[in-house]
Amino acid sequence: MKTLRASIAVAVLLAALAGCSTSPLPADDAGGPAPLKSYAVAGRVGVPELAGQRVDGDGRFGLEGLRGKVVVVNAWASWCGPCRAEAPGLSRVHEELQGKGLSVVGVNADVSVGDARAFEKDMALVYPSLHDPQGRQMLQLPKGLVNTVGYPFTIIVDPEGRIAATGIGAIGEAELKRLVTPLLPS
Repeated sequence: MKTLRASIAVAVLLAALAGCSTSPLPADDAGGPAPLKSYAVAGRVGVPELAGQRVDGDGRFGLEGLRGKVVVVNAWASWCGPCRAEAPGLSRVHEELQGKGLSVVGVNADVSVGDARAFEKDMALVYPSLHDPQGRQMLQLPKGLVNTVGYPFTIIVDPEGRIAATGIGAIGEAELKRLVTPLLPS
């Protein structure tokens, strides 16, 4: 009976972690760089128009209205531990740099919008998130840009609407600032 219970517990744990990045903490806190890829200006491709219903129920939202700003698009799920670890830093960066031309936007993968709303409340997120339970928004991204199966992942968009960097796994606050600061309008 104990073996059966242990097997069930392991199966439940593995199911909860399926699709979740293996990075336990944001990169800054783990002592090493996040697995990031930056793109030279000449090699940048346009970000697709990500748009949809907001998690908080406050209507529709899309990237189109953010042209001219640096946008950090962060894909997350409420059941993802690394997503929980990085969320406070994303909010702090959004608040600190919003007046300088930066916006953070989340894209949530939870089937239950209630779970996503609870996450937003628990993490005190200060930026909007799109609810995308089928992953349709992320499927618009150019193939090979990021692995859209694991969470979290982050895409940094320059003011011209082109993808400047991508990262898989949790991103730390200091690393995020290092990447976005040179892109901010002067």
